[in-house]
Amino acid sequence: MKRATIFLALLALTSITIGCDDKRIQNLEKRVSNLEEKTKQLESDKIKAADEASQKEFLLKACVADANDQYQKNIVSNGTKGRGGTYSLPITAMNALDRQKQSKIEECKLLYR
Repeated sequence: MKRATIFLALLALTSITIGCDDKRIQNLEKRVSNLEEKTKQLESDKIKAADEASQKEFLLKACVADANDQYQKNIVSNGTKGRGGTYSLPITAMNALDRQKQSKIEECKLLYR
């Protein structure tokens, strides 16, 4: 009876020590670690893409604002000032300025979209 108890105790002790060295747990830990690294990389890429999109949008708006400012300066420099702060230009000059402004805006779209 005493031998049977000792044998069972040794068997239980052996089972406990062998059971702790499960290779599947190590593989799972490696997989979890790899997935965490991939998740961090994807989050970083997402933030970077959002920053780039925000910067492009800002540059597009600045470029269009520059085109509008240049258009207004051209009207002031080529037109004659009337009452109420308006300017008058010949139709051909106005059409040329409109085309120039639209061309600049299209250039902005090509550069920053």
